[in-house]
Amino acid sequence: MKTEGVPKELAISTAEACTLAVECWRLTRTAELLKHSNDAPGLRQAARRLAEVLDRIGIQVVDFIGRKYDPGLAPEVVDILEDQTLLGDLAVIDETITPTVMWRGQVVQPGQIVVRCAPKIPSIAKKPSDD
Repeated sequence: MKTEGVPKELAISTAEACTLAVECWRLTRTAELLKHSNDAPGLRQAARRLAEVLDRIGIQVVDFIGRKYDPGLAPEVVDILEDQTLLGDLAVIDETITPTVMWRGQVVQPGQIVVRCAPKIPSIAKKPSDD
């Protein structure tokens, strides 16, 4: 392969880096769902290699699923599910629709989440969307 004239580094936009990060996250989730499949090891390896490249350029993907909900978190709340089994003001992130993408600790693309909470917690509100 001839590499003469090819730059050593290529520019990538923040939007393109975020797209790569989200697709890497999806690939990782798919590999986990197919963990008993013959294809799973190859998918996990591909996702791991992509994550390593993203990490080298300072991109991290944050999936908040299972964490206690905090209104100060970056992701947009797209749905709120009431759960009679939760007591008090407990609220947890039930699902990640899209992960939050960060670059060197700074949010560059907030994710979207679904929150599960005890009935009637007034401190949780969906963030207004740009629709």
